Amino acid sequence: MNKGTFTGVGLGPGEPELITLKGYRALQGADIIFYPVSSLEDGQCRSFSLHILNKLEINKPCEPLLFPMKGKGAQKFYEEAFTRIKNEYKDGKNVVLVSEGDLFFYSTFGYIFKLAKEENIPCHLVPGVPAFIAASTLGNQPLVESTTGLEIIAKPESFEAVTEVLKRQSTLVIMKISVLNNWHLFLKNCGHSFLYAERVGTDSEFFTSNANELEFRQIPYFSLLIIYPKFRN
Repeated sequence: MNKGTFTGVGLGPGEPELITLKGYRALQGADIIFYPVSSLEDGQCRSFSLHILNKLEINKPCEPLLFPMKGKGAQKFYEEAFTRIKNEYKDGKNVVLVSEGDLFFYSTFGYIFKLAKEENIPCHLVPGVPAFIAASTLGNQPLVESTTGLEIIAKPESFEAVTEVLKRQSTLVIMKISVLNNWHLFLKNCGHSFLYAERVGTDSEFFTSNANELEFRQIPYFSLLIIYPKFRN
């Protein structure tokens, strides 16, 4: 029996037109497309990837793969998801697994990729535009200039930890910022200019460099901060 193909496609931050041509062609050539679904603490499920696929109007079978938002027991979900992908691949189908943003930037795809490598299943990879790159451009703020460094952290444990990174005078990208409250107070007092972005590339995207606008704002999961060195002020 002829084996199929397994391709990973980064969908970009949310706007359908920000997917690469190579990624779009991979979706068009798929026999089946798998997309990640996140399970939330309140029992609800969501899939930003499916939202993007629907806007792309790809007329292909699309199947969900459930992944928990927290790490406890996550390996079981990865293995179950990979088994579904592997079965379709062995049946000779062209299988695509998508991810919002880029495949290897805080993405569940990396775990599936490791399992595929362990079983010697070749995987074609199509990069996507990560949200922080899109945020910098769409927010009209250069990310780095000249010899400025770039650092990226996620789920900071405290504002003190953020302050320590800022001392290195690099541009700092912070992902998954909703783990901390009162960002508006920190940003007012830290002495750095910044760009806050949420739901980048969607109809409800929001950008601000004004800390006062964050005081009563509910920070969603799909949000990030870019904090610039003081010499950029």
